[in-house]
Amino acid sequence: MEPVSEESAVIAGEGFRRTTRARSKSVRAERGRGFWHLATFTVLYVMVVGGMADYVDPGVRVVAHLVFWLIIAVGLAVAVARERRHDWAPRSRWPWLLAALGGAVTLELLILAVGSLVIITGSIILLGLGAFFLMLVS
Repeated sequence: MEPVSEESAVIAGEGFRRTTRARSKSVRAERGRGFWHLATFTVLYVMVVGGMADYVDPGVRVVAHLVFWLIIAVGLAVAVARERRHDWAPRSRWPWLLAALGGAVTLELLILAVGSLVIITGSIILLGLGAFFLMLVS
């Protein structure tokens, strides 16, 4: 076989060169497909704060609850702002309230019922199953 020279390579691709500029089209923003981010954040919050509950003062848990509720409120505000900016139909707001109150109540009930060591063990098992599932789908 003969090696291809630089001149013939340029000529071979010459017919595919654009002579006019491509049109710029804006891509419409898509809405998220659910509340997975909210559920994942709530579960991780329960794992972390539940795992440290026996090893810190109760005041730290109170501060953790307040920070969690603040993050949920900021997330809701961002979601509402995106709906208004992109002219999307309003989505239901109850999952945000359920995540804020349900996460805190679930956390406190788990701490009272089983303690931090069981929460840590369950968290490790749950994270392992989640990693396994992610490896299966990707």
